[in-house]
Amino acid sequence: MKAEIIAIGSELLLGQLVDTNSSYIAKRLAENGIELVQTTTVGDDLRRMKEVIREAIHRSQIVITTGGIGPTEDDLTREAMAEVFERPLTFQPHLMEQIEDLFKKRGFRMAENNRKQAYIPEGSIPIENPKGTAPGFIVETSNVAVISIPGVPVEMEYLMENRVIPYLRNRFEIKHQVIQLKVLRACGLGESAIGLQIKDLMKESQNPSVGTLASIGDIRIRIAAKAENPEEASTLIQKMEKEIRNRLGTLIYGVDNETLHGNIAKELERLNLTLSVVETLTGGIISQKLASTNSNSFIQGMVLPYQTSQREFLNLSNKEFDSLRENSKRFTESLAQKARNEFKTDFGLAMFGKIVEKQGEGEYRIETYYSLSTSTGIEGQEYLLGGELWMVRERAAIIALDMLRKYILKLHE
Repeated sequence: MKAEIIAIGSELLLGQLVDTNSSYIAKRLAENGIELVQTTTVGDDLRRMKEVIREAIHRSQIVITTGGIGPTEDDLTREAMAEVFERPLTFQPHLMEQIEDLFKKRGFRMAENNRKQAYIPEGSIPIENPKGTAPGFIVETSNVAVISIPGVPVEMEYLMENRVIPYLRNRFEIKHQVIQLKVLRACGLGESAIGLQIKDLMKESQNPSVGTLASIGDIRIRIAAKAENPEEASTLIQKMEKEIRNRLGTLIYGVDNETLHGNIAKELERLNLTLSVVETLTGGIISQKLASTNSNSFIQGMVLPYQTSQREFLNLSNKEFDSLRENSKRFTESLAQKARNEFKTDFGLAMFGKIVEKQGEGEYRIETYYSLSTSTGIEGQEYLLGGELWMVRERAAIIALDMLRKYILKLHE
């Protein structure tokens, strides 16, 4: 069984709004064992809307449209559906009553153009909408169901949960098959390097299937399994997860929506350890990530972007500071040690970077240094990073946090 989503609205094409509806609908379809084969975005143009709908119903049994059923002139989904299926729009008095009642409850006077929302294609199934003034509808043929619901996210989500999913399960007798997803999150290698280690799984495994998605410093490995029941799907995923973990080891830091900084904070709390951070190049990104966890283990974060503030923090004379700064590794170690001693924490984490080459407009090569001061000594790393400054800063913050994570892992050994 195949499904498609059509997101309608010129505001989506112009970048004025981000289409979060399609991702939500896709997730709910997958959870109910319905395979999504395509998503399409189309503007408020009647001819193009009809073309997209016609193409979709020739490919798929289920088509869900969002948007375009408001009261204004550019809301054309009803007209497009009526023309595609050659069914005239018909007035539904009970929908009109619900729209009027909603306006009254909210203390507004209904405009005449809201009457348009009570029209749906002849013979279609109305979808009552208690959350808004735009009722949806379902146009059925012998083997296709086209479902039109509002684009307002809160209304769309309510109708998906309470109207659309129950309808689909009944109409297409979806009783058992499910699609379960699990995401493994990794850092420390790029997407291509990780892809090489699991390329055979990505290429050959059909159920579960394996794929990757990369963002700066963070690789997500998606495992998707189809089965007759959740238990069977879970077993398939667990087997594949075990194989991937055997190959990637400590590169994997979490699952699903877990974050690197969130998991670090949990481990620090579990071990009753505290942390302070000093940042130069990263401008507070590390501290911001840790602070977002609301963990009591993160005691202090300092941003020292200039030499003056760095020298004052280290309490050095100009001569002493200049001499120390000539050795970037020792300089970063001194920042980490000072942080640990000054703020009386178990760990002091410091990150330092210096530009060694300007590569182009807004792009640089930067030597980056990382130090972690502990009760047993200093851990350190250094990397040469390149790219736009914002990108280098984000990557450097993740490298610093990952160094801390891996040190904490060694405490378990």
